[in-house]
Amino acid sequence: MLRTFPSTQIESALAPYLLPASGLAVALGVLAHLSARVDTSPPPLARRRSAAILLALGCGLALWIPGLLWLRAWPLNAVAVAVASASGSSALDSLLFPENSLSNPRPAGEDWRATRVPVAGEVTRETFVLVIGESVRADALRECGAPAAMPRMTSDALVACNVTAGSDATHTSVPLMVSRDLPGLQRRVPADATFLKAFERVGFHTYWLASQDATIAWPDAQTVQAVSAPGLDADVLNAPFDVMLADPHPRRAIVLHTQDAHSPYCDRISQHVAQPFTNACARLGNLPTADTLADWKAVYGNAVSTSMSFLGGVIARLEREPGAVFLIYSPDHGEALLDDHRQIYGHAMRHPTRWDVQVPAIFWANAAWRKAHPEAWRHLKANLTAPLMHADLVPTLLGAAGIRYQDGRRGVFDLTSTEVPAERSRVVQRSLGKTATWDQLVEEAR
Repeated sequence: MLRTFPSTQIESALAPYLLPASGLAVALGVLAHLSARVDTSPPPLARRRSAAILLALGCGLALWIPGLLWLRAWPLNAVAVAVASASGSSALDSLLFPENSLSNPRPAGEDWRATRVPVAGEVTRETFVLVIGESVRADALRECGAPAAMPRMTSDALVACNVTAGSDATHTSVPLMVSRDLPGLQRRVPADATFLKAFERVGFHTYWLASQDATIAWPDAQTVQAVSAPGLDADVLNAPFDVMLADPHPRRAIVLHTQDAHSPYCDRISQHVAQPFTNACARLGNLPTADTLADWKAVYGNAVSTSMSFLGGVIARLEREPGAVFLIYSPDHGEALLDDHRQIYGHAMRHPTRWDVQVPAIFWANAAWRKAHPEAWRHLKANLTAPLMHADLVPTLLGAAGIRYQDGRRGVFDLTSTEVPAERSRVVQRSLGKTATWDQLVEEAR
């Protein structure tokens, strides 16, 4: 994998370990030197004293290493994985493997203490949808600065371009998107229910439909379906999505997790969707270079166009639904395309960049919802240019449904009711337990 990481990122990842590794090397060298000089001819007492000194040095080095590292290294890690998987213990899982979440950490009884006050004249059918996309950076959309060849979204959709993702990797960003947690957690999946439990508490039937493994986020919807068949989002998700919409339940909350424009980009381009840019798939190498970057951007743009075409189809399908409908779309992270002096490509690197965490958010509601909530729609429009975060999306979706709930976070906003301040500190998860601010990422890219 070293060829996929720029040298600056490799240096950044190794830097915290250089001093302790050097100290360990010196200590091991001293131990080896002393071991080689042990004289086997002295009396037993002297030999025992030398052996005791060597044993003490060895034990000291062993104890210097944090105990959990022994359990995360071969062969104890294999035993620990087997025990954690067989027992299903989330506590053991969290202690030993916080990045993997081998078991479901979400509590069964948590429902965010959600409440909802019925509104006079409320429609009898309601549908709320969160579409979690994949690898779409903000400036890949026409509304956010993409070339004129990129088609625009439907005219009644609102597009925000200045949104920071929770992290630059799917396996950490998606769990954050659907929970009441901010970047900087010590474990990959929060030990919290998803927002779907708040919908469920107030009478909605909840669904999770994904073209990726559901254990990425350990969803707790009443109906969970992960489609593992290969293919474009339209090919694998349209039919089960229609089945969910055909459910006669009058109130539905749906999460739709797509593949969108994830690399390899050429595999994410539909031949049934007009490609706005030149089809340069045949000219791509293994990784983009200065000479091939234009071709890579063209292919990536076509993959994003296919993704937005699928989203447009979802909106068109929801337009035919009776009652009030409200939708939010945002990708889990963006994509770096050799944008600055570091020449970084892709996402989920050792350190996030401004390019792989700046994403768009798209808001759409049908005429019935907009008519019933004109002030909320006006607030949403007013917030489009504000500095937004992924953490604002679930509060907005629940706010659009009129659901109040328990949330201890500060600095997170329901965009349908609150004005987001122009000056705002936004954080992104750098690694488990560590964060970086948006301002830091912007400065690093200079």
